[in-house]
Amino acid sequence: MFEPTLNRGPVAAVSPPWLMSAEEPLLWQFVDRAPVAMLAADEERNLLRVNALFSELTGYSAEKAVGMHLDDLLAPESRPGLEMRWVDLLGSGMATARIVVMRADGQRLNVRYGAFANVLPGIQVAALIAEPGQDTRSPRPARSRRAGQLTRREQESLRLVAMGMTTAAAAEQLSISPETVRTHVRNAMNKLGARTRAQAIAVAMRDGEIPG
Repeated sequence: MFEPTLNRGPVAAVSPPWLMSAEEPLLWQFVDRAPVAMLAADEERNLLRVNALFSELTGYSAEKAVGMHLDDLLAPESRPGLEMRWVDLLGSGMATARIVVMRADGQRLNVRYGAFANVLPGIQVAALIAEPGQDTRSPRPARSRRAGQLTRREQESLRLVAMGMTTAAAAEQLSISPETVRTHVRNAMNKLGARTRAQAIAVAMRDGEIPG
């Protein structure tokens, strides 16, 4: 029997586990060696483990992904009804659907997933496969960097652009010329390995260079 736990969401029946706790190493071996992107999550939808193909698909390294909330991987249009779908998964033991995943660089990717609940007690596993006809190449590998690599002016310029300000408005706010703002934004893009302003903003938010 499972002991009741505190849960802020709807209470659902939980399907019987597929494996016993002693078989945990077999599960992680399967996840790591699977030929498709895979993730494992707990009952609160916190990511516990991802494989290398997941990192290639989403642009999130294992270090970044583990501890993230599953909801944060989804585009806004894929979030409505998620709680109910999660309850159904826990009760039925398996589910499949199409969703839109947000890559680490801010790009959207249409994905079909197959999920299995309670593979180990309290652990759910899902396989992700990109829909055909999309560019599924992983984002360009980022150069080694740490938060604070951008100068203060580069951070301020990028932050104001992220808020929706025009270059002219940002320049007026910072008391500098529009060309200087453009230069700061270009320098930030280069340092973050971004190809577009939108990608630079996404990466800067992810890495703590500007507020998310």
